[in-house]
Amino acid sequence: MIKYVSLDMDGTLINMRFADKVWMEGVPALYAEKYDMDFEDAKIVVVGEYMKVLNQRLSQAGYGCAKDLVVREYLKVYSDKAEWYDLEHWLDKFGLHETKEAILQRYEREIEIYPEVKDALEILSQKYNLVIISNAPRYFLELEMEDIGKYISNIFSVTSDFKKTKNDPQVYKEVCRRLGAKPHDVLHIGDHYFYDYEVPLNAGMYALFLDRLGKRTGRGVVGNLREAVEQICSLTA
Repeated sequence: MIKYVSLDMDGTLINMRFADKVWMEGVPALYAEKYDMDFEDAKIVVVGEYMKVLNQRLSQAGYGCAKDLVVREYLKVYSDKAEWYDLEHWLDKFGLHETKEAILQRYEREIEIYPEVKDALEILSQKYNLVIISNAPRYFLELEMEDIGKYISNIFSVTSDFKKTKNDPQVYKEVCRRLGAKPHDVLHIGDHYFYDYEVPLNAGMYALFLDRLGKRTGRGVVGNLREAVEQICSLTA
């Protein structure tokens, strides 16, 4: 019997604009200012450093270079290294003296919840305990939670709390342990097919893949949280 519904954050509850602005505008702008460079040239350098980590991971997995992907997909492929998600890691690496708090505050206004999210959380929270399981650092999540925090009972930042990423089924099992739940008591929803669907299933949980772009169909795939609510209700009817 499902007792908990866990949710990813970026791309699931809020759109990617906030993260995109921080990583693809905020950091390159600081780099350009420090090293007296044109913004576009600085962005090439900064994104190139992000991609070094990803290209290594893609190569090990047998894929081509990440330069063949669009920038948005860069950030969707993700690295299995926890520090890749840490803004402080990159500020230190680039020798930038701005604080992570200042950068996040600068772009906080870009946080935008998907239209159906509040209604869906309102419905789900009446029957289930809702938790967040995200690769994003806790300091990102705390800002992103401002308008929806009342629905959420627990937040797990995998990179902050476990120094890992969601590529490891043991992470989901540890979350269940901390909740006092069995894996089959928890259903996870997220927009990354591997991290948010295949891995939690491998951990023994239920899972739904949230595909807002409509690229996948079939069992376990939903287009938005409204559809997710309908599927969860059908599972527990």
